[in-house]
Amino acid sequence: MLLHDWPSRKQLPALDLDALRASMASNDAAQFVAVVMGCDVDDALQQVGAGVPMVLQQQGDQAESVSLSVINRLSWRGGPGDQVLAEDLLAGLRREPLAGTVVPVDLDMLSTEMESDGSWSSGGYVDLRTGEVYGESATDAVLVGEDVAIDLDEEPDRWLRFDSIGSRAGWQDMADCAQRLRDARLRERLELAIHGTGAFRRFRDLVHDEELAEQWYAFSTDRRLGRAREFLAGGGIRVG
Repeated sequence: MLLHDWPSRKQLPALDLDALRASMASNDAAQFVAVVMGCDVDDALQQVGAGVPMVLQQQGDQAESVSLSVINRLSWRGGPGDQVLAEDLLAGLRREPLAGTVVPVDLDMLSTEMESDGSWSSGGYVDLRTGEVYGESATDAVLVGEDVAIDLDEEPDRWLRFDSIGSRAGWQDMADCAQRLRDARLRERLELAIHGTGAFRRFRDLVHDEELAEQWYAFSTDRRLGRAREFLAGGGIRVG
């Protein structure tokens, strides 16, 4: 959507994220295009953008309109990691190399580790050779065993350290979500829900009760992936 309001039932049909993921998992560019065409993709641009290189590879010039649409929407939205992804997609469209070291990082796994409860872990490491993401405990031979523990000193340049950012960013996502609602009464209920202990549970229950769960999860997932992508770009890493 382009109004930065919470989805209106009168707007474009919602994007089927399950079908989107299935098309990407099966490497089916034609199905990917069929899923996204005519749908409201503006809250899932990080997720949609991840499939655009596949479309470019398989459909060539015919995929330019899809690519340019996603690039323009990312540039307009300007959320976490959006400019990075827009630059990467534009480079792909131009058949140019990405502006950094390309590593196949699982952004979902990285974002989960980065935004986990800081009381359990203070961060972790990305393997710049394989793209694997490890929690901090992976360096502790006592906990995980000497045979599998990561030895940071053996190949220090192989590992990118990340720190846990905790739940603050996730809380801001809830606050931003509430602000987008057109329904003033529901907006107020959501804003009240996110204050105090149990905020995440109360917010989750409310969006489910109000049948906003799908929109919320698309929005929050995109934010998490964007933050992870932006973090990697700050270290000179582009997701391939």
